[in-house]
Amino acid sequence: MSPSATASLSKFPPKVKLPFGHRFFPDCQRETYARFIEWAMWSGHPKPGVWFVTLTFKTFLEAWRTHKLLLRWLGHLRTGYEDKGGSQLRWICATEWQIRNVVHYHLLIAGQGLSELSRKRWEVRWETSDRFTGFCRIYDADRKGAPYLAKYIHKGNEIIRGGYWRGLITPGSVTCCRPNLSVQHPDESREVSQAAS
Repeated sequence: MSPSATASLSKFPPKVKLPFGHRFFPDCQRETYARFIEWAMWSGHPKPGVWFVTLTFKTFLEAWRTHKLLLRWLGHLRTGYEDKGGSQLRWICATEWQIRNVVHYHLLIAGQGLSELSRKRWEVRWETSDRFTGFCRIYDADRKGAPYLAKYIHKGNEIIRGGYWRGLITPGSVTCCRPNLSVQHPDESREVSQAAS
């Protein structure tokens, strides 16, 4: 192998070997949350459509205002989804503060028939909904979205969940190897409380 090829390989950190039974992270807290998010987004519907969404803002806004704009956009999405015959739309959202002090949201949104909606329409709807809203990108999600959102818990950022969660009972398989680690989520709560460390 040439010296330049060896140098380029050394830029990437070595992969950490995961403990027995882990699929995503070496620590139990993020592992449990990644499993919970994966289970929550891809269960409860025979063939769920799942979107991975990023939303941002043009400039600094207080957290309560960004949250209000987020919920307004999600409310319109839910209405449009239900008008097309969909039901039981749910989402999990991670909040990230960018270096320029602007909120950036990462969401997984799931629902039966969600893939029948126009992603481009909902991107434009966000980008034109308010003078403060910035870009929006919507992709068909795969299961890698679950650990991506779970990493924000480790950074101490807020995780919000909303939509239809009634009747979903978290299976024991979501919990990692530590028995006292669990995900709490009472019905109709907006936040997924952080697991005990």
